[in-house]
Amino acid sequence: MIDFKALFRQAIEAKASDIHLQGGHAPILRVHGGLVRAGKEAVGSDELKQQIMQMLPPHMTGDFRQEAAKGLDFSFTDDVAGRFRCSAFNTLGAPGMTMRSIRTQIPSIQDLHLPMAIMDIALAQRGLTLVTGTTGSGKSTTLAAMIDLINTNDYVKVITVEDPIEYTNTEKRALISQIEVGSDSASFDQALRQALRQDPDVILIGELRDIETLRMALRAADTGHQVFATVHSARAAQTIERIIAMFPAAEHKVLLSQLAQSLEAIISQRLIPTRDGKGRRAAIEILRGGPVTEKYVLEGKLAELTEYLQSGESGMQSFDQHLLQMVNDRIITGKEALKNASRPEALATAMRGIRYVGSAM
Repeated sequence: MIDFKALFRQAIEAKASDIHLQGGHAPILRVHGGLVRAGKEAVGSDELKQQIMQMLPPHMTGDFRQEAAKGLDFSFTDDVAGRFRCSAFNTLGAPGMTMRSIRTQIPSIQDLHLPMAIMDIALAQRGLTLVTGTTGSGKSTTLAAMIDLINTNDYVKVITVEDPIEYTNTEKRALISQIEVGSDSASFDQALRQALRQDPDVILIGELRDIETLRMALRAADTGHQVFATVHSARAAQTIERIIAMFPAAEHKVLLSQLAQSLEAIISQRLIPTRDGKGRRAAIEILRGGPVTEKYVLEGKLAELTEYLQSGESGMQSFDQHLLQMVNDRIITGKEALKNASRPEALATAMRGIRYVGSAM
């Protein structure tokens, strides 16, 4: 039998970002981006199912097999190990669960070593800011740090709509309402409709996952609210492409105009293992809104948009520019930089101290 509480504590002590549990397999931890086996004993399917059922919130305690087929995303707090974001599922008839460790203390933008331009974006008090990246790239943590900065500085009403809630905010200057889809509201759409009637200044949307949520986010930003959301995309230009692809043809012109006018920033990130092997740092690409960005978005000139963000205007930067900076500062290795570069050839040339033609690096 697996001692799950001991496993949770082991994960925290190892500074694991995730715990992977699957019936018939030994537990696995993700530590600094790599997978590490946590003991040799396999987790039994029945004991894992029982553990998951004990962890589920009341509104999810139906038939496990049927519910897991839809996807079970929820938060769980252990008295000792702290808070986790959990995703339970079925795999070849056996139960499985991935648990993401969430820090109790919300880190600051400085703690996360994020570019200072992100502070300006957080305190802009306007527009739509999208934080993008793959699963596990730290999007939620970056957003939590930005909301905490607002909470520290501004007397505003903040509403977050999440599935599930990850970081819980302690009120400082802001009045904060956190809505969890499933337990506090039936859907993102309903929660956002409710949020817009509750006199918010700032709205955080856990994920832009469908056209209706996108439509509501654009409407909120267009009417003067500051809106934050995440998107699963790799780079700024790809984010624009993904959002445009969500637009129905009949609404394409109107929604594209709303996006171009309301966009405050796109912050894309990737976590890179550090040179000392003791952690990971976020490599950040930043696109800021403004007349030039609006023009390129409306005209669909995404290649030009990628070149434009390398200008450095208003704190903008490309992934490769940030990777080069981190190599020069000896935070990451050149090998890791090239592995994660958008244009490895150009970055390799820049690392040799040669300005690459056609690049702003």
